[in-house]
Amino acid sequence: MEVVFDPAKISGFVSAPASKSYTQRVIACALLADGNTTIRGYTGCDDSERALLAAKNMGALIHKGENYIQIDGGHHNNGEFTLDFGGSATSMRIFTSVSCVTPGIKHITGSPQLLRRPIRPLIDALTQLGAKIETSPGYSPPLIVHPTGLRGGEVELDASISSQFTSSIMVGSTRADTPTFITHTGGVVSRGYIRITAHVLEWFGANTEISEEFNQVEVHPSRLKPIDVKIEGDYSSAAFLLAAGAIGGHVEVGNLNPESLQPDREVLNVLKGAGCYVELGGDTAKVGGDVKEGFDVDVTETPDLAPILGVIAAYAKGESRIRGVSRLVFKESNRIDAVVDMLKSIGVDARFESGEIRVKGGGIRGGLVDSHGDHRIALAAAVAAVGAHKPIVVRGFECYIKSYPHFLEDYTSIGGRARVVQP
Repeated sequence: MEVVFDPAKISGFVSAPASKSYTQRVIACALLADGNTTIRGYTGCDDSERALLAAKNMGALIHKGENYIQIDGGHHNNGEFTLDFGGSATSMRIFTSVSCVTPGIKHITGSPQLLRRPIRPLIDALTQLGAKIETSPGYSPPLIVHPTGLRGGEVELDASISSQFTSSIMVGSTRADTPTFITHTGGVVSRGYIRITAHVLEWFGANTEISEEFNQVEVHPSRLKPIDVKIEGDYSSAAFLLAAGAIGGHVEVGNLNPESLQPDREVLNVLKGAGCYVELGGDTAKVGGDVKEGFDVDVTETPDLAPILGVIAAYAKGESRIRGVSRLVFKESNRIDAVVDMLKSIGVDARFESGEIRVKGGGIRGGLVDSHGDHRIALAAAVAAVGAHKPIVVRGFECYIKSYPHFLEDYTSIGGRARVVQP
């Protein structure tokens, strides 16, 4: 899919889509709970749909209504079957632990991109807890997960690559035989997503504890109770709309929890520090003005912001530095190379140097961008066109459905200009 994005004047209101981080976790817990869980505000995206399909294949009864879904958990498929997670690393990793504690032999697979992403630390930790998981060469997916259960107890886990490993074990450990004590070895990243997992588990009645330093996580076996919940808006997706407002006018984005645990709410602080007008009141963020100042930001806790921060930096004065990017190589693309390549393709002086992405501001010319099959690169390139001198053509834009399938509708509703030239 090839889409042309023209320079545009941004103005208007749009409601952020549901947080896929919350949605995927709620779906996994709903499968384990006995009874009907209702998820309100469900907007769907490929990642969330993959989690929902996995729950259905594992035995949950699914009903879809208008902007809500109901999941009747406690039903299980006792056979041998395949769970295909497409490009969703979060779903694959969380459901790997869930597969250990539910009936049936699961063959876990996904897209070629997903199968290249790391999972060995999770497999090693689950094996310590009594899991039987067959891997492909190199401890990579596809996987065959046997329903051995998890015994609980002490387990060491390297979460320096992804906090999703911790989140996975937390969800699965609600069905363990005894309390599970996770000790992080080698550090832990994206801590906010572990908080989100604990938050969701608490909704379902589980008892979890996280040490102040995040070096230990404790999960007690629990009988999860079904819930009725409205999913808050997704700051990761909203970041693209907020950046568009900062670059090319003014935007209001609703359905955003001002007290959210989502790490990517940090985009508001970056925009404010760059000299933009930022206001967060009720559930609506308002952003406008121009990007004035360059910035120095560490994305260790917010790696998904790196592509759009690169675009914002291109419109700032002076040089901006995006640090803490080392694990971006494990995303949907080698996101370090993809961000730098995107920016260079549209006339920006950008480079990876001394472990950080450096961007010299001054504006964007326009040009042709390859998405590298990475939804966040595709969306960042689209927004980059707002204040560009010439249009930006994004090749491989179809990957955007992974996280934000309604982006084109939302973007054009606030003045964005997009033309699909090759479906």
